[in-house]
Amino acid sequence: MSACTASAPPSPSPAAALGTLNIGILMPITESAIDADIGASQRRAADLYLKLKGGSLAGREVHIFYDDESAIEPGINKTRIQQLLDKHVELLMGGAAAPAAYLLHDTAEAQKMVYLDTNASVNALTRVSSGCTPTCKSTYVFRTAPSSWQMGEALGEWASKAGQKDWYVVSADDTFGTESAAAFTEGLGKNGGRATGKSSVPEKSGADWKKVVAAIKAQPTKNVFAAFITDDAEGLIAAWGAAGMSAAGYKLAGPGPLADYQVFKVTRQATLGITTSFPWSIDLDNADNKTFVAEFKKAYIDDDTGQPYAPDIYASEMWNAMRLLEEALKTTKGDTKNANALIAALESVSFTGIAGSFTMDKATHNPVQDMYIREAKASPTSAGGVSNAVVDKIGSVKDPGP
Repeated sequence: MSACTASAPPSPSPAAALGTLNIGILMPITESAIDADIGASQRRAADLYLKLKGGSLAGREVHIFYDDESAIEPGINKTRIQQLLDKHVELLMGGAAAPAAYLLHDTAEAQKMVYLDTNASVNALTRVSSGCTPTCKSTYVFRTAPSSWQMGEALGEWASKAGQKDWYVVSADDTFGTESAAAFTEGLGKNGGRATGKSSVPEKSGADWKKVVAAIKAQPTKNVFAAFITDDAEGLIAAWGAAGMSAAGYKLAGPGPLADYQVFKVTRQATLGITTSFPWSIDLDNADNKTFVAEFKKAYIDDDTGQPYAPDIYASEMWNAMRLLEEALKTTKGDTKNANALIAALESVSFTGIAGSFTMDKATHNPVQDMYIREAKASPTSAGGVSNAVVDKIGSVKDPGP
C-alpha cells in the first residue's frame, strides 16, 4: 500500500479574494424612457462583454446593477443614484444625457469613487468650468464617449480642408446641439470656412420637421450641419428625404448620433449620403471589431426585424468602457477601493481595440482616439439597407480641456 496525501486547494488570486465587484450603471432602460435605445444598446454591450469574460474582469467577479435614468424628471436621478450606492457599488458608469452625467459626476466626487461616463458628450464634464457652473473638474471622472468638441471640431476642420467652406448650421437647443455647432464652426475656421447662418430647434419637442427643412431649403447654402440625436434625428432626416433635399443639391453632415443604426432603421434610404464623424464604425476592418460585431449579432435579435441585432455607436462606447476598466483592473489586481491607485491605472491605459488606438489622456480624462469620417451608403445586409462606410480618418483627436 502506498500513502496518499491530499493536496491543499489552490489559494484564490488576489483579485478573486476581494470578492464581487459591484458596478452601478444609470441609463434609460425602460421602454417608456426617453432615449431608451441608448440605454438598451449600452446594457447589451456591458452584459455581453462581461459574459464573454466569464463574468469577471481581470480575475475579479463582477455584478452590474442597473437603474433607470429619467430625462423627464432629472431630479429623480438623485434617488436612483442613491439606490445604486445602497447596493454597495464601488464605481459608477452610464449617463445618457448631460443632467444625469453631472449628477453622477458630483456623486463620484462626494463619494471619492470613480465614474466612467459612457455616453454624455457634454464638454464641461471633464473640463474646468468658469465659476464651477454647472460643475467642477473632478479627478474621479473619466469618459469613454467622445466630447461634443471632438466630434464637431474634427468634422468642421475636415470639411473646410476638403473645400466645403460655407455651411448652414442647425441644432437642438440643448447642450449637445449648441456645443456641437460651436465646435463645428470652430473647425471650419481652421481652413477659412464659415457658418453662413444658424438656427436651433427645441429638443424633444415634436417639432414640425417639415417646416424646419423648408426653412433650410429657403436659404442658399447647400452644405448643412445638423446636431440632433434619436427621435429628433429621425424627424429631421425623414423630412429631409421627403423634401428631396439631396436631389436639390443639399448635403447633410453632423456628429455620429445624427445617423447610426437606430436612425437607419427608421429613416432608411433618406439617410443615404449623410456624412458623420465618430470614433467608431461597424465597417472598420480589424480583428477586434469583427469579433465585437459577430458576437453582438450572435447574442441579440432585433425585435423589429427578426434579424441579428447589430451594435451601434452607443454599444461601442460601453464596450470601450468595459475594456478600459478591465485594463485598469489588471494593474490594480482587481482593487477599486484604493481610488487613487485606480485613477492612476485608468490614466495610464492604452490599448488597440474595436476602433483602433485608444489612449486615456492623463490631463483631461478624455480618450484620445481616431475620428472617422463616415458616409451613409447602401448596404443590403444592414439596418434599413444603410451602413456607415469610412471615407477618411483624422488621427488621434484630443479634447483640448483643461
